[in-house]
Amino acid sequence: MHKKGYYAKYTEAFFGNTPYDVVFLGSSRVAMHFNTFVFDSITGFNSFNLSLSGANSPLAFAALKTYLANHKAPLYLFYETDLHFVKFNTNDIKEFNNYFPFLKNKTLLNEFNKIDNRFKHFYYNPYYSWPYIGIKNISSSLHGWLGKEDKYDALFFKGYIKDNFHSQLIEKDTVKPYFNYFEPKNRAYLDSIIQLCKENSIQIALITSPMFKGGNKDVSNMESMLNQVNNIALANKIEHWNMLSAQYNQREELFVDHFHMNYLGANLFSISFAQKFSNKFQKKAF
Repeated sequence: MHKKGYYAKYTEAFFGNTPYDVVFLGSSRVAMHFNTFVFDSITGFNSFNLSLSGANSPLAFAALKTYLANHKAPLYLFYETDLHFVKFNTNDIKEFNNYFPFLKNKTLLNEFNKIDNRFKHFYYNPYYSWPYIGIKNISSSLHGWLGKEDKYDALFFKGYIKDNFHSQLIEKDTVKPYFNYFEPKNRAYLDSIIQLCKENSIQIALITSPMFKGGNKDVSNMESMLNQVNNIALANKIEHWNMLSAQYNQREELFVDHFHMNYLGANLFSISFAQKFSNKFQKKAF
C-alpha cells in the first residue's frame, strides 16, 4: 500500500486513528483549497483534509461517518457547501474504483452502497469489479507494490493536494450562469452532517470557499443561495464562513477553473482562513 498519495490519504481516513483537532470535509474544492501544512503552521492545530472527489452531501456524510468510526472526534469541522452543485441529485461516486481497497471497512461499504448499490457486489464478488479497474489503479498498485512514488504522490499532505499541474483558467467566457437551489436529498444529508457533528460534540461550521468572480459567473442567484446557507446555519446555531468576497477571487491566475484554485491561490486562501481561525480559536496547552 502506498505511503503517500490518495491511497495513503484514504488509508488514514478509513482505517487510521490519528487524532486531529480540525477536519476539512467536502469535495475536490476542499482537497485543493485547504492547505493543511499552511493551516497547521499558522494555527498550531493538527488538521486533516477529509475530501473526496466530486463529493456531494451524501458522499461527505459517508466519509465523515466512516472517519468517526475509528478516529477520535475532532474539535472543529468545516464543511464546504459547494453552492454551485447542490441542485444536482446524483448517485454517482466519482472515481469509485479508487475505493475498492477500502471496502473491508463495513461502515464505508454500507454507506457507499446506499448511494450506489453496486458496492456490495464490488466487495463480495471480485469478478464483478474487474471491468471497473482502470489503468490509474493498476499503475498505483504497481508503484505501491514496488515501493515507488508516482508523480502525484508527493503533492499530497494530510489530505490536501497541491495543484501545480494546471496552468490557466479554462472556459472563462463560455459558461452561462444558471439558477440554483437545494435539492431535497442533498439538503437532508447536509442536516445529517450537522446532526452527526452535534452527536459527537464537534463544533461544525459551514464554509463557502473562493470561486472565480465570487461564483456569480456560474450561479445567477448566488446571493440567494448564500442567504439560504446563512439561514441553515442560524437555525442550527452554527456559523457560516462566507469567504467568497476575498479580493483574490478576481485574480484569474489563482484558479485552474471557475471552482478550483491552484496551489498559489490555495496558499493565499489557507493563510487568510488560518488567520481568521486563529483570531477565533486559540490552541490550548495540555
